[in-house]
Amino acid sequence: MRSSRRLTCRFPAFVAAGCLLALLAGCATLSVSHLESKPIVAGPPTVIAMKYWRFEFTGALSGQSFVIHGRATPVTGDLPPWVDRAEEITFAAYLRDPAGNVLAKAGKAYPGMPLSPDAAVPFEFVLAPAGSAAGDYAISFGYRTLFGSAKARSALGAKSGPPPAGSVVFVGEGAVLKQ
Repeated sequence: MRSSRRLTCRFPAFVAAGCLLALLAGCATLSVSHLESKPIVAGPPTVIAMKYWRFEFTGALSGQSFVIHGRATPVTGDLPPWVDRAEEITFAAYLRDPAGNVLAKAGKAYPGMPLSPDAAVPFEFVLAPAGSAAGDYAISFGYRTLFGSAKARSALGAKSGPPPAGSVVFVGEGAVLKQ
């Protein structure tokens, strides 16, 4: 009974904190001004190289939307030598204006994979800017990846479920909230 009483007493504080966060989020916009960008519609494939992933893509206008397709390859040079697989992979594509403001975004999770020399993740994103105003659009990418070791997993007897603690490296780059 006491724990429910404490929760009831703290409930107004949770509501107030939630309202404050909602108010602040209403004033904030997503920005990718810190990420590399390339023009959205290009002839030959274009490359954006990030710290842990390299995105090669082409973009085309399809009605009111932009369709981006290509492949991402892992960049493993800065990873520990024991890393031999990507456990969890999430990519995001951001349609942006010249100032880096996000006009549209799309994301997708992909299954894990071994990090072989030919490792690549094919992707396709559809991005539709709000409204129909033409603009000087560009594309930026983001990612979140959990890299791990199949050898460490099997040595610890973890055949399924999340990877064992201490046997993973989390990396990510993406949009940030801007006030």
